[in-house]
Parts: sequence; C-alpha cells; structure tokens
Amino acid sequence: MAEIADNDRKCALYVRVSTINQAEDGESLDEQVQTLKSYCAYRKWQDCTVYREEGFSGKDLKRPAFQQMVGDIRKGKINTVIVKKIDRLSRSIIDFENVYKSFQDQGVDLISTQENFDTSTAIGRSVIRIVLIFAQLEREQTSERTIDVMAHRAKQGMFNGGYPRLGYDIDYENKCLVPNEDEIPIAKEVFTTYLKLGSLSETAKSLNDRGYRVKTWTTQAGRTRGGDKFQKNNVSRMLNDPVYIGKVRYKSGIYDGQQPAIISEELFEAVQTILQANNISKTGYRQNENTFYLKGLVRCGSCRSSMSPSFSYSKGKKYYYYRCMVNNDHSKDQCRIGSVHARKLEDLVVNELKFLAGDPRIIDGVVENASKEQREKVKALAAKKKVLADRLTQVDKKAKNLLEVLGEGGSQNNRSGYITKELDGLEIQAKQMRKEIEAIEFESNDLENKILSADMIRENFKIFKDVYDHLTHDEKYDLLHLLVKKVVYFEEEGKDKDGKKVGKIKMDLWELPPIDPSILSSAKDFAERHVWLAN
Repeated sequence: MAEIADNDRKCALYVRVSTINQAEDGESLDEQVQTLKSYCAYRKWQDCTVYREEGFSGKDLKRPAFQQMVGDIRKGKINTVIVKKIDRLSRSIIDFENVYKSFQDQGVDLISTQENFDTSTAIGRSVIRIVLIFAQLEREQTSERTIDVMAHRAKQGMFNGGYPRLGYDIDYENKCLVPNEDEIPIAKEVFTTYLKLGSLSETAKSLNDRGYRVKTWTTQAGRTRGGDKFQKNNVSRMLNDPVYIGKVRYKSGIYDGQQPAIISEELFEAVQTILQANNISKTGYRQNENTFYLKGLVRCGSCRSSMSPSFSYSKGKKYYYYRCMVNNDHSKDQCRIGSVHARKLEDLVVNELKFLAGDPRIIDGVVENASKEQREKVKALAAKKKVLADRLTQVDKKAKNLLEVLGEGGSQNNRSGYITKELDGLEIQAKQMRKEIEAIEFESNDLENKILSADMIRENFKIFKDVYDHLTHDEKYDLLHLLVKKVVYFEEEGKDKDGKKVGKIKMDLWELPPIDPSILSSAKDFAERHVWLAN
C-alpha cells in the first residue's frame, strides 16, 4: 500500500460507546475524541472528521456513524481511520477482518492509539495480525468459560438441558427435571423387560406389542415431539442413562443429581451388566481405507431409521455399505431399501458439496436466515439483562442510602434493627440479580458463538472444493461432519432402463436451512443433481 504524505492525510476519528450516557473512566465519547485529536495534533494532521457512535454495540457493523464513515471512504473523503482501541471499531473478529481487508483494498490506513499500531507501517501491519490472533483466542476462551459453567452445573447435580426423558418432565422455569408419575411405570417396564429378555431388539418389540411408546412432549415453541415406537437405539439410550438413578452425566463424569431417582440402583446395575456382556466392539470404521465418512449422518428415506456402516466380502474383495438399522432389528419389519453402496453415496455427497462451493451465492443467501433466530434470542437476552441491571442499580442505591442513615445515627439509632434487616434483604436481592445477569451473559456468549459459526461455515464452503481431495481420511471425516447435519437416502420402487435402482438424497447442512433450488441461476441443473441421483 502506497505511503500517504502528512499533507494528504484525511482522517476519520471514530469513537463509540455501547450505551447512551456511558461515561466510564477513559471510555466516554468526549474523552475518546480528545485523545484522538491530541494524537492528530502530535502528528500534525489537520484534516480530521469526527464520527460519533452513541449507544451502539460493537457486535456488528449496523451503526449509522460507521456506515457514514464507510460511505465517505468510498467517496475518497477519508484515507486514514483512527480509533482509541480496536474494539471501538468492532468486537467481532470476523467483522474486523472484513473491515481491515476493505481498508487495505481502498488504501486506507488504520491506527489505534492505545494499542500502539499503525497499518501505514510494515511493523504495524504485523502487529494487527497478532491482535487478531489474540482476539480469536479471547473468543475461544469465552466459549471455554461457558463449558466450565456447564461442568460446574453438572457437579452441582443441575440439569444442563437436552431432550426430556421418559419418566421425567422439564421444569423450564427452574431448569430442572421433575418426575412424571404417569410415565414412571413405563420407564420401569423398559428396564425390567430388558433384564428379562436380555436383547434390545426383543425389548423394543415386547414394549411395542403391549402398546407402549416413547415419551411425547411439547417444546417451548409449542411443537409436539415423540410418541413413536420403541427401537433398539432409544431403548439402549434409556438403559444407559444415569438420570434414572438420580445422577447426571457430563462428558466422562457422573455426579449426584438434584432430581429424584425413579429406578433402583440394583436394577440399573443389573441391566448394565447384561449390556456390557452383550456389547460387541465395532472398530475399523474410521481407519484409513475403512473410513466411513458419513457415519452417524445417514438415514433411510423409507423407514426413517438410521443407516449404519457395514461391509461384506465377495470373491476376496471387501465391499462397504450403509445398512438400514431395521435389518438388524427384529422389533421392526424389514426395510425395502436395505442398504446403499457406501463409496457411491459418499461420492455423491462430496460432489454436491463441491457443486454448492462453486457458487458462493447459495451459501451467502441463506447464512443470514440461519442466524436470525439466534440474533433474536440475543436481542431478547440483552433487553432482559438491561432490566435486571436497572433494578440492581436501584437496589444498590437504596442500600447506600440506608447505610448513610445508619452511619449518621450510629448504634443509638432507634431504627438500626429495621435498617439492618432491610440491608440484609437488599443484599440477597442484589446477589440473586448478579447471578441472573451472569447466566444471561453466558447464554448470550453461547448464542454469539453459534452466530459466528454460520460465518465459519461459509468460509469452509469456499475452500472445500480446493482442499477436500488433498485431506487425510480423518480430516475428510471431520470436515464432512462439520458441514453436513444429515443425509436422507431415498430409493424409487422401480428401476431405470438399464435395470438399475434409482436413488435420491436430501442433505441438511449445519447452520443452513434446506436449500431451495429456485435461488440458483442454474436451478434445473441443481435440482437434478441435488434430488435425483443414480444409485
């Protein structure tokens, strides 16, 4: 980037505070303006325009003063942007990278007075990359703190979220599990039936024949879920869940839970003994040429069951398949699809992802919708946090006034007992509010990370086409699981003119809603490739 002479400097002094009337030490708008003007005077730069951003967060770029500055940059009115700290410009690492690249493309220098770097110099440009790395590290540490909170909650025996268990309901207000008296006998029947039969398939079949079904519940959004027949997988999940003996599991640890047990430990341990005896280790599904890249992602379009990795030998050669689980489950009728050739299905999925990666407009067009729900939740949490913060300020103010009254009268104050009691109550209120605010901050951070992940998905798609074929087996597995949420395989009843089966797939991608072929310029081509695929 060409060096800008001092006489040609056209400076934008960008200042921001996140809340109106905020005036923390060293962070008020006037203080920021004064600091930046002093810097320009020291550098003898006289052409300076102030852009004041009052009451806007740095989490995104939708800010009037910032957009005005960007417009002036495009018109050539600005060639140097000066801020007190980088976080005044943006708190989002991805937004900042985009802004910095835009500045570079337009020949604009960026200067931070407090962090002491200047992109008009080679050293300054190196420093800013280091700043970006540490900003990324800080965001990852925020995520780790959220994980630490979940681990702490588990150690306290608290419910960390997830689907409701048969035999329990979720108390969403108090975030805990409470027994469902109507379902407890059914949950006990699952354990006792398996103890008697010793087979997951036979247990599922027995429960279904007697009219039992998995739990039905209503989500917070009002949608009804569950109520299906028992299968091997949900029976196994129940039998292995320590929730039923009053425990909670987080990662590899098991802790005493706050919910009451509804299954005796004797019955639970007896079931675990049989499960361990029946367990058959399945290895080799992620080793070199044996890797099943879509393991855990494929579902059958006919019966909606999972399709698990499988293989067979013929004439000394090994063949790989994704086989419908019902073929190994005597509790259900056999599926007409049965299995699909693993390598052909994987190749089809990879080719479709490469096709998507070839037209970034597809991804760009849906990422915003993917993050919309999270952004709305963050907004609601921010409003809730503000209400709590205002209430906390009032409580602290009231407590301060009472302390002054108590101090003026001393121990002889005939109302000292009443005041002390009031102060104790206010302290309890303040402590509870601070805990609620902290919980909101953790939840907001988690949602912010999900919003950022949509942008990372976009970046992964852009490089997918070029890098996939050069990755190791494990790296291919990891990348596909990062992008693909689910693959549903369908199959036509008949055959094509060559006597071969005709199949189709539907892909759901993480962070992205189902893609509408009509948004493509080559809609017909996409529809044929995305929907109808040769087996």
